[in-house]
Amino acid sequence: PTYSSGGPTLGERIEPSPQIVSWRPVFATYAAEARLAPSTIKRWSGVMTALEERLGTDDLAGVTGEALLSWKDALLASGLAPGTVRDAYLGGVKAVMNWALANKRISANPAEGLSVKVPRPIRLRDRDLTDDEALVILTAAISEPAGRISKEHAAARRWIPWLCAYGGARVNEMTQLRGCDFRVDNGIALIRITPEAGSVKTGLWRDVPVHPHLVEQGFSAFVLQRGDGPLFYDPAAARNWTSAHPLYKKVGERLAAWVRSLGVNDTGVDPNHGWRHRFKTVGRRSGISSDILDAIQGHAPRTEGEQYGRYPPEQLYEAICR
Repeated sequence: PTYSSGGPTLGERIEPSPQIVSWRPVFATYAAEARLAPSTIKRWSGVMTALEERLGTDDLAGVTGEALLSWKDALLASGLAPGTVRDAYLGGVKAVMNWALANKRISANPAEGLSVKVPRPIRLRDRDLTDDEALVILTAAISEPAGRISKEHAAARRWIPWLCAYGGARVNEMTQLRGCDFRVDNGIALIRITPEAGSVKTGLWRDVPVHPHLVEQGFSAFVLQRGDGPLFYDPAAARNWTSAHPLYKKVGERLAAWVRSLGVNDTGVDPNHGWRHRFKTVGRRSGISSDILDAIQGHAPRTEGEQYGRYPPEQLYEAICR
């Protein structure tokens, strides 16, 4: 993404402070200490660069609350959504400033107390895919692909919608799967979702049983044929990818575009994330308890007690079989 400076105005530019605190080395140290994801580093670097262009300086110590307020107003006036300004722009600046203040780089945080009022979203439908939408996607997934596409992309179309339907995972948790993440334990086929393979929102691994219907369809045989490496992309054949925008994310984006091309184009539902919402709905319909659904999907435990112990694979498998 290209980040807007909000339209620089010479009258609002600020003079560097006597002791300049450049944001780049501060941010580099913070990112390394916090082990920020490459995508977060790329996003927040763009935000900080946009702020620098707005103010005419890279000096964190010279930034004032009034300057940030003016920038916020300019971003909103440029047409950016309030949620984007709050989360993508101010969120990044506040994170950097908070760390800089806590680590004695600056003496005050000018972003403190600055906020954006985000209107309550208007929803005209549920966020999960309907039965009809799911049927369209899953039917297309088992059909021969039209046109020439790579075998990896054909495999992604074939298997990822079904994996998401039967496991409720985030789509990129599936697009990053490797053959070595699959195993059979006591007769139960399992896939391990792990930060070793790519991005996991919680940073925690989990094992998710594979529905027996997927085994019947040949998923286990497909994995064995692919070997231990990535299942849905070929690192050797790809170009122009970076750690901030890895190949498995591109696979997810292409899947979303394909789903939209099938006619599942209601903007009220995400073409990939809609499976995650649907899994909760179908799980409740099947009488699966909320804590089991959360464990399967990798949602954070709601209580301190729920963080203790684990859910055995056979218990999760029984739930998924419903």
